[in-house]
Amino acid sequence: MVATRLDRCIRCGRRIAASEPVIDGMCLECFLEERKLVEIPGRLDFEYCRSCGAIRYGYRWVEQLPLEEASRRYLELYLSERVKPAHALVEDVKIVNIEPLQYPSWRSVYRVVVEARLKGVEEPVRQEYVVEVRAVPSLCPACKNDRGGDYNVLVQVRGRIDAKLVEVLGRILDSGRVAPWVVDIIEDKRGIDILLRDRGAASRIVSELSKYFVVDVKRSAETVGMTSTGIERRRLTISVRVKRPR
Repeated sequence: MVATRLDRCIRCGRRIAASEPVIDGMCLECFLEERKLVEIPGRLDFEYCRSCGAIRYGYRWVEQLPLEEASRRYLELYLSERVKPAHALVEDVKIVNIEPLQYPSWRSVYRVVVEARLKGVEEPVRQEYVVEVRAVPSLCPACKNDRGGDYNVLVQVRGRIDAKLVEVLGRILDSGRVAPWVVDIIEDKRGIDILLRDRGAASRIVSELSKYFVVDVKRSAETVGMTSTGIERRRLTISVRVKRPR
């Protein structure tokens, strides 16, 4: 509800004219600085299929898009379905603009402009939000089936996992010399696991990471079965611990 009429804003102390609204004891400017119109998280993560460009939204894989378009589309889907008013006075919410603050990639940042009506205020008001959207590289079920679930090399990236590493690793995995060999990418609290079918592609990942970061690399191998001709199948594990940028 609109608060009982006051002569001055309780936040800035400015005298409020009789023609101006008083909202929660504040002038309109202070209310918009102090309160959010809607609940929008500062960061959103979504799975993005590196092979076909599909976006995972909820439990569904939808729309195949280039990476530079996928983050914006995911943000649009999220805002259209999940944004709710953050205050009882807010109604008739709509998104009027989504603007990239940097070139969209695996990590993208957008300015979102929201317009809404406040009870007791004649004209609609606007508020800006900054949202970071991160695409988590993955494979959709269809692409996993096409590639087959088996892999010969596991690259484990551990240690300093930050925005710079995610950006560099994204470029490496997206390159034509690596992407065709990726079976799956798994990201969890421990780090990032990259499953590949080619040892050369794994070596390229390690080599490229070493150009940007100081890393410790360890290799091990294990027997995982036999081929149809009776030869042992060996799987290579490469552990890459990222210590610091170069």
